[in-house]
Amino acid sequence: MLSEHGVNLTYMQAWRATEKSLEFLRGHLAESYSRLPSYLYMLEKTYPRSVVKLQKTEDDCFLYAFVTLNTPIKGWEHCRPVLLVDGTFLKSAYRGIMLTTSTMDATGSILPLAYVVADSENNASWR
Repeated sequence: MLSEHGVNLTYMQAWRATEKSLEFLRGHLAESYSRLPSYLYMLEKTYPRSVVKLQKTEDDCFLYAFVTLNTPIKGWEHCRPVLLVDGTFLKSAYRGIMLTTSTMDATGSILPLAYVVADSENNASWR
């Protein structure tokens, strides 16, 4: 900022400006979570016979979301009997993990089967 615009910023000022810019571009995280039920509803309507589940806590906060679309379900019968489960941490104010399952079809292509977003990797989220 100093060399290009002649403005001297501290690290914290630059950090806050970056956070505000990202929020302006992507929207607030709480708004994204509030739109999740309508997104999952549209997935169910667009892809009939898919399995889409959303679980909330008693005070209506997000807990788990599970999605597997109809196309991978039908394609599973033509796949090799190998299943890969992988997970990653979600880095945001809400934290959590994303678990995915995929397999390899007869042509050697990767077929994503399902994904779940959960609060943590524990017995309840696996069920």
